[in-house]
Amino acid sequence: MHRILIVDDEPMIRKGFVTLLKQYDDSLDVCTASNGHDALQKMLHYSPGIVLTDIRMPKMDGLELSKAIHETKTNTSIVIISGYDDFQYAKQCISYGVKEYLLKPVTEAELYPVLDKLLQMKTLTAVSLSLYEKWLKEAEEAIWTLDDGQLAELLARWRTTYAKEGVQVSQCQQLVADGLDILQSRLQARGFTAVLPHNVVSALTIREAADYFHKAIREIADQILQFRSGNQKKLFDEAIRYIDLHIKEDVSLECIAEKVGLTPAYFSHYFKKIAKESFVQYRMRKRIELAIGFLEMPQYKVVDAGLEAGFSNYTYFHKVFKKVTGYSPTEYRAMLGIK
Repeated sequence: MHRILIVDDEPMIRKGFVTLLKQYDDSLDVCTASNGHDALQKMLHYSPGIVLTDIRMPKMDGLELSKAIHETKTNTSIVIISGYDDFQYAKQCISYGVKEYLLKPVTEAELYPVLDKLLQMKTLTAVSLSLYEKWLKEAEEAIWTLDDGQLAELLARWRTTYAKEGVQVSQCQQLVADGLDILQSRLQARGFTAVLPHNVVSALTIREAADYFHKAIREIADQILQFRSGNQKKLFDEAIRYIDLHIKEDVSLECIAEKVGLTPAYFSHYFKKIAKESFVQYRMRKRIELAIGFLEMPQYKVVDAGLEAGFSNYTYFHKVFKKVTGYSPTEYRAMLGIK
């Protein structure tokens, strides 16, 4: 039995939704709540699969409720019911796992297709959600590491598990669309943005949807290969230019990563792989080289040479310089015959 929770502070609207839902399917188990706080209390005992919530309510509004539900990590689909003026506000809920939004006044022509989609997915995900999440994690790793053998095995497993007899075309389409959205989001967090020009909705059969999914996964892997073989060298050169240009400033790794469009973790890993030294080591080496240049100019005092190279603290400059060169700044200058 499917359970649906209606959340709205207006009794007449709650009653209207109950009527619409019962007309849609009299077997639905429908419960109501007058605000977000009330809804959370009822969810503890009621465990609805779908929550239809107004966005503006006292005590706890729809946005706060969506966030709270999202943080519970339950398999609850959220539908926002919004007035036209609340549209921008409603868009914020997307990050909290909101599946759909409907504009008031809501009619059966607008509500029923949304219910068709969500209830259909509830039937499918009740069986496969945890397995699909595991599959996606393995696929993400195989795609990112370009492990062709593992990827082929995963794609074969996907076809036998999710493109089998008994699965409806729309269900398979939804699995493909959701899977690609999740993979693209996770790869983007690693610093890579995939581009998929086609739409799975055009698939007319389960086989077509599965073929599209396989092709899309392979295309993403190809794009990653091209990205690594060419574009990353360009990004690395861009990062080096920026670091060198701002060598005197306290520019962080996070700042550089943002400049070249990569995540800090991935940029750090890739920088060390190409430069054969870490970002911190590279920046320190360049600063010492710059300081040496100033120490070789008699008109600069030792302390000023450190300042010009980006060392605001002389004690730290002295320590680092000796660690890198084996000499203190004063000793190095004395070796050059400069007093």
